[in-house]
Amino acid sequence: MTIRTPRTMRIPGFLPTVLTGVLCGVLLVACAGGPDGAGGLRSVVRDSAGVMIVENGRPLPESRLEWRVGSAPAVTIGTTEGDPAYELFRVGDAMRLSDGRIVVANTGSGELRIFDSEGVHLESWGGQGDGPGEFGIMAPTRVERWPGDSLMAREPFQRRISIFSGRGAFGRALRLQPQSGYESVIGPLPDGRVLAQTLTTYSGGTPGTSELTRPDREYGILEADGSVHRDLGVFPGSELYVVNTANGPRPRRYPFERRAFAFVWGDLVVMSTSDRYEIRAYRTDGSLARIVRRDHEVRPPTRADLRDYVARQNPDRPEVLDAVADMPLVEAFPAFARVLVDRLGYLWVEEYRLPGDADRLWTVFDPEGRALGLFEMPGSFAVQEIGEDYILGTREDELDIEYVESWSLDRSGS
Repeated sequence: MTIRTPRTMRIPGFLPTVLTGVLCGVLLVACAGGPDGAGGLRSVVRDSAGVMIVENGRPLPESRLEWRVGSAPAVTIGTTEGDPAYELFRVGDAMRLSDGRIVVANTGSGELRIFDSEGVHLESWGGQGDGPGEFGIMAPTRVERWPGDSLMAREPFQRRISIFSGRGAFGRALRLQPQSGYESVIGPLPDGRVLAQTLTTYSGGTPGTSELTRPDREYGILEADGSVHRDLGVFPGSELYVVNTANGPRPRRYPFERRAFAFVWGDLVVMSTSDRYEIRAYRTDGSLARIVRRDHEVRPPTRADLRDYVARQNPDRPEVLDAVADMPLVEAFPAFARVLVDRLGYLWVEEYRLPGDADRLWTVFDPEGRALGLFEMPGSFAVQEIGEDYILGTREDELDIEYVESWSLDRSGS
């Protein structure tokens, strides 16, 4: 298999000299909790050549934050039948505006559906088409706040984002040009620029072979008109299992993939992977600004783990077990599953559920990266956004009916 050759191989912040050679001059800035702090919480913050390094101990199971979540969703949007405005199909994302209105990216109909704070449908924006403010195939997939009181809707197949005012007026579209080298917008920065990335392309390997591969990704900062402000460099991508056939490569989701993730954290951009419990944040000039680490259990998956996982995902298709008999195993399970930044700048890191784990735990870090404790997420929904006093997510029932739910969040307990 051949992976597309990157334009540049500059990898800011991944050079080992950033973390070695200068540690003798490290300045201890802060130590919170101490070795015997409550729940085993311990955070040490230090500076290494201008890079803030935050080292966190692993929270003990009893170090749960005393934040309270409602016993049931405060708002539920979705129905099996009735008003079509409430019949959701292929929900890509959901977010809440500053006045409490909820925006649902209903990809199946090519709309942004707007609901009030009680879940009552108010209006729909967009629609499928080629006109201004309309969406192409399989869009919009994601929505995010744009600087000011606007919002951004992502259209990956059209290589563009569309900007709407808080009242639904279409403002403009930013289409990524082929000469920029970037193919997908990740999210907006506070100054109106955007973080963008390349997508992965493949050329086929020998038919009949398969492999676990890890293509690189490139990230960059783009101006509001789509032109390149700065290339940030090349970073490891997500792991993929690829089966090569006579008709070309067939990428498949690997059960225990170590993923690449990128997002905006205040005025920094994060580009990292889940190989280790480590989150790397960069300034927009590409220099490394902050590293947040947390101790975690390193455990390699077994062949039995792989078979059990596939069997659970395909209970009615036992033949798929034969397809994974020769699938390679990674050295270790991912260190975590997902990261979100809430509206207050806190980091929420979803713990990777190892075989046998039942709780849906997240570690919450303050805006500087100090671990505050563990939080158990309610329900069985996929979290899309966390605000000061709410958690917004999506859920499917046993009939595959889709819902958007908002749960109340009370942080006064800590």
